[in-house]
Amino acid sequence: MDRPAEKINVLYVDDEEGNLLAFRASFRRDFDVHVCTSGADALAWLEQHTAHVVISDQRMPGMTGAEFLAAVRHRWPNSVRLLLTGYSDIKAVVEAINLGGIHAYITKPWDPTDLKLRIEQAYEVHFLRAQRDRLFERYRQVFDASGDPIAILDDKGVFRELNPAAEQLFQLEHVPSGSVPYSDFIVDLPAVLRRFLAKRQGTTFKNVDLTLAIPGGAMVDCLVTVSFIGRDNDGTRLYQAMIKDITDRKQEEDQLRRLNRDLDRRVAVRTKQLMEALDDLGAFSYSVAHDLRSPLKNIKVMSDHLGNLAGMRGDEEERDLSERIHKGAARLLNLVDDLLRFSRTDAKQAELAPLDAAELMQECIREICVPVDHVRFILPEHGMAMIHADRAMVKVALNNLLANAVKFTRMKAEAIIELGHAHGEDGDLLWVKDNGVGFDSQKKDQVFGVFKRLHSATQFEGTGIGLALVDRIMKKHQGSCWAEGAQDQGATIYLRFPAGGSAMRQAG
Repeated sequence: MDRPAEKINVLYVDDEEGNLLAFRASFRRDFDVHVCTSGADALAWLEQHTAHVVISDQRMPGMTGAEFLAAVRHRWPNSVRLLLTGYSDIKAVVEAINLGGIHAYITKPWDPTDLKLRIEQAYEVHFLRAQRDRLFERYRQVFDASGDPIAILDDKGVFRELNPAAEQLFQLEHVPSGSVPYSDFIVDLPAVLRRFLAKRQGTTFKNVDLTLAIPGGAMVDCLVTVSFIGRDNDGTRLYQAMIKDITDRKQEEDQLRRLNRDLDRRVAVRTKQLMEALDDLGAFSYSVAHDLRSPLKNIKVMSDHLGNLAGMRGDEEERDLSERIHKGAARLLNLVDDLLRFSRTDAKQAELAPLDAAELMQECIREICVPVDHVRFILPEHGMAMIHADRAMVKVALNNLLANAVKFTRMKAEAIIELGHAHGEDGDLLWVKDNGVGFDSQKKDQVFGVFKRLHSATQFEGTGIGLALVDRIMKKHQGSCWAEGAQDQGATIYLRFPAGGSAMRQAG
């Protein structure tokens, strides 16, 4: 800290008038000089004034320099003291050091340059002491007013001083220095010492978690920061311990952990119940759908037979009714078959392997028996649309997409159905594109919903499960699917498969 630009107040005491005149003449321009002819006069002057530096001759009648400086030390300790003496007065110097606590001694005759330097050095000491006292006073104010407990400890962990908050925490008042060890209050001291070592940063131990056992049985959870603050007069190392009571926070954390454990337990129970319910529902749905196939097939065959009999009798009304029954039974049978496929796909895990999507699409075209004179297919060349996927599942997905594309392009003079493929770092992209009737682009998020239909059943047949099945298959592959299209401008269904290695790992 820079020294303020103030003149140094110097008090010089000597019983010889010539020495006083010489001192004043030598230093009056540099310092604010005051002189006295005896120790008694000087003490009276100090009662009314302040001196940064006090200089005294040793040999004076009535009161020696050492005796005078001892009195100054006792009453005005912040004044820095210097002694003027001859070479033969070593005993006086020792006495002045012991009694007067002098900063330095100067032998006669003094050298003006040397004495000026000594005075300036003495003032530096005075200034630093004043700064130290001010800082200490500020620290003392903070120490006393702090709402958090603060304790001063020695290197043996014994209390030297407690602020009011610490006295209240430890239920101690006016602790005799060195009488109460901090360790008496610590729970599981060996573990706390290990934590102190782990949290050490130089001469500071920061935010050490510990529990204090307070007289009366109370347990207090704390965070403690211990810092080295210097040494006592006898050389003992002193530390400051700042204590933060976190008992309420710890209790809240414990309660939150208990609530989380209880929530996890309840979620686990509910999840198990839900999975059991889903398994039961799946088994029930499969059983119902499977059991419906046989009577529906019978209804379809019988309605077909009734229609033939009505035709033979020429009963057009009966024939029309049997035809309507036949179509309804066929739609229900298709729905049941789709539900069965949907249920099987949900239960099956994807078995990934390299496959050629173009080759698989050609299989689907042959099996569906698409009229080649009406539809033109655009397919990748052999080996140019390789993906990592489950062959059976992808075939089901392509079958559904192909059937939809054929269905929605049947009103076109020339239907165009394209299978596309693109490979990237994040995986493979397949798409099936057609030039059919398309759909309202604002409803594209509904395309893959179960039983969601964007066209009327009278215009285009279907159960509303096909694309939902495609979505389920892509989720089994850890992939995704989406649709793009517009009214009378065709539609494109995209299938994104993760990269082969990533998909294999996730499936495993």
